[in-house]
Amino acid sequence: MKTSICLKWLLSNSFHPSLDNRSQPIVPSRVPFSAMYQLLLILLAFCLLFTGCSRDGSTQANANAQADAPLPPVVATVNGRAISNKLFAMYLKNGRESLGIDPATEEGRRQLKQLKEGIVSELLDRALIAQEAERRGLKVAPDKLSQAVSRHIAQLGGDQMYDAYLAEHGFTRDEYRPVIEGTVYGELLRDELSKDLKVSDDEVRVYLEKHQTDRAFQKPERVTASHILVAARPNLISQQLQKDKNLNGEALAKAVQIEMDARRRRAEELRRKAQAGADFAALARANSDDPGTKARGGDLGAFTKDTHTRAFDEAAFALKPGEISPIVQTDFGFHVIKVTAREAARSATLAEAAPEIRRRLLAERQAQTLNDWLKDTRRKAAIKLNEPYRFGELRKEFPAM
Repeated sequence: MKTSICLKWLLSNSFHPSLDNRSQPIVPSRVPFSAMYQLLLILLAFCLLFTGCSRDGSTQANANAQADAPLPPVVATVNGRAISNKLFAMYLKNGRESLGIDPATEEGRRQLKQLKEGIVSELLDRALIAQEAERRGLKVAPDKLSQAVSRHIAQLGGDQMYDAYLAEHGFTRDEYRPVIEGTVYGELLRDELSKDLKVSDDEVRVYLEKHQTDRAFQKPERVTASHILVAARPNLISQQLQKDKNLNGEALAKAVQIEMDARRRRAEELRRKAQAGADFAALARANSDDPGTKARGGDLGAFTKDTHTRAFDEAAFALKPGEISPIVQTDFGFHVIKVTAREAARSATLAEAAPEIRRRLLAERQAQTLNDWLKDTRRKAAIKLNEPYRFGELRKEFPAM
């Protein structure tokens, strides 16, 4: 049994929704992940960069009509609890539209069967997870549920779009809340099942030896630097001059250039003082216009390339420790940069890599533990899958009764 959508979400470090979010592909949990299906997911991701994939409306309407035959109201019962067709219909509609499946074609019908199998399998797994969490007395804290609801609302574009989405599928917020609560139960059960899992120091060391060249374990070149900013944004200067002196046209442009030149000269003077040995941090605290670093003497800490604007980073990475840059102009104004340290690109040490390695290995074990638990639980559970929801491999797993 392959890890289902819900499980992939539960075991990921960062939240990304499964069936509840139309922007995520729906991957069948017990269908071979073929090259065709990988292509479908790539196409889905591409389509979702825009408002939708363009296709002929009448053709799609006809195809949808063929695939929308009425279905029984109950998908299955899991240990006596019914799974409503309402959820299945919602996920099916979202998945079919997102993937652009055309059930009027042979390929579209094959894809649709895979999609339906994945949805049903996912719903069964979710029901088992929620029931086990309840059986173990795992409680969903109100604040955790509230955060999950807020996350779903944000993913669908805010309250208005969220309510419209629910209404489209015949749900109220109260009716849909248990669905969101189920995802939180999943988190709780994942943590409960994996609470005794550990990763040894030797396992971390061996993993790093095998994956030393992984990008995650490469430390790019870094510099540690401070800067002094003399703010000089032409548009803001122009607005201020218009307000204060009622200038416009060529007179305004000339006045803006005069002010820009004056500010550059101020930056040059600060650079000259720094070059002459003045305390750079003291100069920054007294003169910098950068509110984020002024109080700490212009300190930017250590950073890699592409952290700041291109001109700023190019100037910083051209310096040796102790050197002060020429005046660097960016959209923010004029900068004087001082580099205090450089670190060459290198591989991460064991101590640096260990947290990420432990996370990876623990995630793999969590996945396997939850996967094994689900496989065993599905076999033992009292599951009655109604026709015509026994799609694909589900027909073998749940024979007709």
